[in-house]
Amino acid sequence: MNRGPDRSAAEARRPDAPDASGVPADLDEPDDAGPRLRRMLITSLTLLCAALVVAGLYFGADILVPLTLAALLGFVLDPLVKRLTRWRWPRALAVTVVMMFTAGVLACTTVFVGSQLAQLSQDLPTYQSTIQKKLRTLRQSIVARRPFGDASRMITVVESEVDATRRALAPGKSTAAATRVQVEPTPVSPLQALLDLVSPLLKPVATAGLVLVFLIFILLGSSDLRDRALRLVGGNLHQTTDAMNEAAQRVSRYLTMQLLINLLYGLPFAVGLWLIGVPGAPLWGLLSITLRFLPYVGSIIGAVFPLTLAFAVDPGWDMFLWTAALVLTLEIVSNNLAEPLLYGSSTGLGPLAVLVSATFWTVLWGPVGLVLATPLTVCLVVMGRHLPQLRFLDVLLGSDPVFDAPTRLYQRLLAGNVEEAIDQAECALQQEPLRRFYAGTALPALALAQREHERSALEHRRRVQRGLSALVRDLRAAVPPVPATGEPLLCIGLRTDADGLAAQMLAHALAAEGLPAQALPAARISAEQITGLALGGTATVVLVSGQPPPGVVVRYVCRRLRRERPGVQLVISTWTPPAANAGPGPDQAAELGVDRHVDGFEATLDLLLMRDEGAALPPSAAATPPAAAPAGTPGWMAGPNEAPSYSPK
Repeated sequence: MNRGPDRSAAEARRPDAPDASGVPADLDEPDDAGPRLRRMLITSLTLLCAALVVAGLYFGADILVPLTLAALLGFVLDPLVKRLTRWRWPRALAVTVVMMFTAGVLACTTVFVGSQLAQLSQDLPTYQSTIQKKLRTLRQSIVARRPFGDASRMITVVESEVDATRRALAPGKSTAAATRVQVEPTPVSPLQALLDLVSPLLKPVATAGLVLVFLIFILLGSSDLRDRALRLVGGNLHQTTDAMNEAAQRVSRYLTMQLLINLLYGLPFAVGLWLIGVPGAPLWGLLSITLRFLPYVGSIIGAVFPLTLAFAVDPGWDMFLWTAALVLTLEIVSNNLAEPLLYGSSTGLGPLAVLVSATFWTVLWGPVGLVLATPLTVCLVVMGRHLPQLRFLDVLLGSDPVFDAPTRLYQRLLAGNVEEAIDQAECALQQEPLRRFYAGTALPALALAQREHERSALEHRRRVQRGLSALVRDLRAAVPPVPATGEPLLCIGLRTDADGLAAQMLAHALAAEGLPAQALPAARISAEQITGLALGGTATVVLVSGQPPPGVVVRYVCRRLRRERPGVQLVISTWTPPAANAGPGPDQAAELGVDRHVDGFEATLDLLLMRDEGAALPPSAAATPPAAAPAGTPGWMAGPNEAPSYSPK
């Protein structure tokens, strides 16, 4: 038998079969290789650009640090300049007045700090004896207790013996006496001594001068600089304008709130230190106000100085303990009351983003970078929120959730974190009713799982289904059914396991609002099991479907259900959002053999609980004449002039 043609056809179907040129097909596919190579090239260029930007920030710190400080001060002072220009002042005069006011405040602060430091320096020698006495008392107390004295002596003896043995065994040990050499320092000229004294101050003074010059030009030409920045960024002018406005507002609000919080901390701190008796209380209050602009470390540094002085001044421990209690109380009030109340969402940064940005900018620019870390990161996050090419910055550093509630719930279930999913549900139930959680979070998460059905593995689908079942069981315990009497209602999934889960949610929501309801999975109405379905005294059956139901399946199920219980009322509910449905309208319900067709979870609840019946759910056409309607048909099922029913053919 000739297998040549078949073998050739099979080779042609193989992905690695060679073509006429002898090159395998999987090696000659530019459609796949091109996009992959393009993505690799874009990623490499992005990383290279990021490395160049970081290197530029590091090596250009001498220019960029004063410029950034001037821009930051410009955010604070520009509103004052604008206020003066609204009063018909020339902009140059307004800038001059604001700069003179700022310089006056800085000069007064410098004089005050210098006077306080001079007074403290005069009193420091008197504190030396107190410090020595306290340290001597602590040493005597520790030596008297000697909790590790015996062990310390044993370790010392062992070390001395080991050292003596090592010296004895060392070969070629020299017995010559060591000669001591002393190097006399070279005399320093008065000019060199003056330069050594002034040189450490040259860089801060030069930086302050550059900041002053940059600040003046920024205030004078703020409008022109903004236009140039918009032109440089390019893109959509609306987006860039909104980004710059929001960045300016957030930075200005952050600095204002930070100053207010620091004042609310520093003023009580100074008053408390004065009442305790710590010398230089106004100085330490002003220092704490200034240092708290440094994230994390500023408050610690501001508390070290008064604690040290309280330790040195008082021969006892009362002043030190009262000062420590004052610091601890103010920190608790500031961190748990003042900052959450005043900050709110002024920065839009996550806690981890603040820590990472503080570390990054401190490594690049030192202590000044720590001061500028939060304002700079706020600007980056705002730009990422408005500019698509920088969207990753908002995702990485922003405080807004990156997933909505249904996606977050679906991800937790997909990862098998049922406990986190239940915790999310319980937190949501504290803010919204059960029906709103099912309709707005749980069912959209179930719809997302159903859309991902083809791309997800079987184990993932089972994990989501098991997690949702456990979630519904937990919510049944958290929100128990309301005791009620009346005709029972049965919710049945139409085809899939997802329909069965939606039926459980619907039955729970109905039972929580006082309507007796039970749920059954889709397997109970299969061709093998529907005959043995015991409807009992069930008055209404709701068939729950996630997709527009096929007419053949619905008609078959309805015929069998009516055969088991002729007087039953049938409703089909499509639980996915109405915008995603393409199912039959109410006028086609009779063709399917049901009494009513409803789109949406909450619309079904409203119908079954007789809420907003006329507006949302118009009556459907009857399948049989009114005379054939069974006795006891509820009014919410019937139209204004008919009693809908269905007689199987």
